[in-house]
Amino acid sequence: MFEPEVFDNTDYESRLAYNHELMTLVAVEFVKEATTLLGVLQAHMADEDWDNFALVAHRLKGAALEVSGYRFCRLIAEMEKLSIKRESGLLPTSYVTLNDEFKALVLALNQEVLR
Repeated sequence: MFEPEVFDNTDYESRLAYNHELMTLVAVEFVKEATTLLGVLQAHMADEDWDNFALVAHRLKGAALEVSGYRFCRLIAEMEKLSIKRESGLLPTSYVTLNDEFKALVLALNQEVLR
């Protein structure tokens, strides 16, 4: 069982009306989309394109909420705020942490939903 901060299976089940087929579909799509968006996020960070960084971060935040990935969601929300304020100094370190959080969330989804 994972900490609810990483993945809240009870919330996820409730959010998707205990439809395990739908839960699997949403989890698979989240992993695919988030993997792509993390790469896009890194490119925007490298280009110092903070407007598009914030847009992608917002999209990732919504996707993480869909799968009840609360710690990932909190971190990406903080990164979104930093990019909007143009306070980019912490973003490279936060991006590394975000990738670690993504791996933890994918592991939790694999063990709790995609088993």
